[in-house]
Amino acid sequence: MAASNLIAIPSMFAAATASFQPKPLQTANNFDLIRLLAALQVMLKHALVHLGFAGSWTELLGIFPGVPVFFFISGYLIFQSHSNSRSLTQFAINRLLRIYPALIGCFVVSIVAVVSTGYLSWSVLASRPFLVWAAAQLSVMQIYNAEFMRGFGVGSINGSLWTVAVELQFYLLTPLLAWMTLNRRWAWALILAVGAFANVAMSYWTQGFGAKLFSVSFPPWLYMFVLGAWLSTRSDWQQRLLGFHPFTLLAAYAAIGVLGYWLGYRVTGNEINPMSYLLLAILVFRLAYTRPTLSERLLGRNDISYGVYIYHMPVINLLVFYGLTGTQWYVIAASIATLALALASWRWVERPALRLKKLALRNY
Repeated sequence: MAASNLIAIPSMFAAATASFQPKPLQTANNFDLIRLLAALQVMLKHALVHLGFAGSWTELLGIFPGVPVFFFISGYLIFQSHSNSRSLTQFAINRLLRIYPALIGCFVVSIVAVVSTGYLSWSVLASRPFLVWAAAQLSVMQIYNAEFMRGFGVGSINGSLWTVAVELQFYLLTPLLAWMTLNRRWAWALILAVGAFANVAMSYWTQGFGAKLFSVSFPPWLYMFVLGAWLSTRSDWQQRLLGFHPFTLLAAYAAIGVLGYWLGYRVTGNEINPMSYLLLAILVFRLAYTRPTLSERLLGRNDISYGVYIYHMPVINLLVFYGLTGTQWYVIAASIATLALALASWRWVERPALRLKKLALRNY
């Protein structure tokens, strides 16, 4: 891609984009299916816990932790998206189209549902606290939870959206990451090491507001995203990993998990230790290109994973508000309702918005 085709990008970012162009391994892959499984893991874990049907066995769901899987896949795909974009503007527009239409739709549906319960009155929607909270939810501060919502459901209408805030931070960091690693392979190792250190530090820094803020910002999760981004640039390593049989990688992941558990490290959930995460990421990558048409055959290009992720907590909160907890039937009801909302979001909000990406390509 010639640098002259880039529009309105600072020179250092233009150089990074022009010189660095990782291409996807192949068009057909199972990333949509894997993302859906990751979203379902998060949904099911939250439904079991908040609807009062969890047990010690629930931790087993964390063997395939949805959020770390999301971050790895995001790094792998988003870094390619940035590198193959003709301009930083095009990259930004495409990211906005992927995140915000569905996010706005979910916010509107959630507020209508809360008001319908009588917990909030329509007049509250014009109050300053509500407008401040709404601005945070619809911008980049999804981690902010208003006091007036703490009495509804589990105390946060959509607490899972902290990962959306982290993802948006990754989007903002991607051009800088591309520049930092341009012709500097050692920079990848440095960033990965710093990110892994931040992740480990999070497990020790657990008290106070600063610790809470740190845990929902990008540093502890950066190495998960960067690992995917690095792999997207290394076709040699991609081919090496594809040489492993999926069952071999699964056995290695299980073995590392057993060893980590024996040594006292976290081997499940979002706080999975870096070594286990490395094996998990490799396994996810390998599965993405194992029978690569499986995702399309099963899903028909209907990518409802984002909808499942953003809608499941409002649904769960609604059930908790009405006291519908304690049996597996409410978990099933929450799952069905979430899937229905996710499918509606995909068909009527997300897919139409994503079609505008072609318009963005023509205009920029």
